[in-house]
Amino acid sequence: MAPNTKVILIRHGQATHNLEDDFEQPDPQLTDLGKKQCVEGLRDAFAAGEWEDFKDLDLVVVSPLFRTLETAFLAFGKEFREEKVPFVVLPEFQETSPNPCDTGSSVESLKATFPSLDFSHCERHDWLTKSHGFYTRTNLGVRATCARKWLFERPEKVIAVVTHSGFLRWLTPQDFPFVEQRDKYRNCEYRGYTFASTTSDDGEGSPFKLVEENWSIELRKAKRAGETETPLLIADPSETAAEEVSPPSQGGDGSFDDPEQPTIVF
Repeated sequence: MAPNTKVILIRHGQATHNLEDDFEQPDPQLTDLGKKQCVEGLRDAFAAGEWEDFKDLDLVVVSPLFRTLETAFLAFGKEFREEKVPFVVLPEFQETSPNPCDTGSSVESLKATFPSLDFSHCERHDWLTKSHGFYTRTNLGVRATCARKWLFERPEKVIAVVTHSGFLRWLTPQDFPFVEQRDKYRNCEYRGYTFASTTSDDGEGSPFKLVEENWSIELRKAKRAGETETPLLIADPSETAAEEVSPPSQGGDGSFDDPEQPTIVF
């Protein structure tokens, strides 16, 4: 691990399935608003200094779903094209549910759409299968630990991760609840982290625990100061159960795949 590694966790921009919670859409693309969010909420904000470490960015890690790949290119494409910042596409960072909206496209179609990216990690994994094996809902805790361990062992000092709201909860389970109440990432919201000094398993995101930086907490509080309170929805236990006892489409786009916490709905 690089000393004092900085990790910025980013949720993708608004995608077409977000509009009406249409979880049957296969691997949705960004909406026009979602593309605007990526440019104004991420790219322009970073360039203007909202995220101080943007100028030192070393690596972008991205989920292999279409909406996250689009988000990564809109936010960091200039740095990638200029060969300043490489992209690594990792299926470990894909969304949690087995629904069509959270199941990726074939490697062949991804290569055709994003020919400049290396999808070799997707070729080595059975990452499109979520009914059994490593990428099931019941294995989310293990997958999140593997993802944190991968980040922890990287030599880069500043890493951006473009992923999904459901999986973000498993990457940093201790963040929910945070401040006044539980809080789901908005589209194109980002939060800055460093690794905790301890790697013991304390049940709150360890080993390789990510701890949010104070500037990130304060910036999010300031941005949301004018928002109305978001209602809480307590998930039925059947919706958080494994897919062996729950219908495959239950649980939306990963919003119910939550480590021991109720769910906010937007």
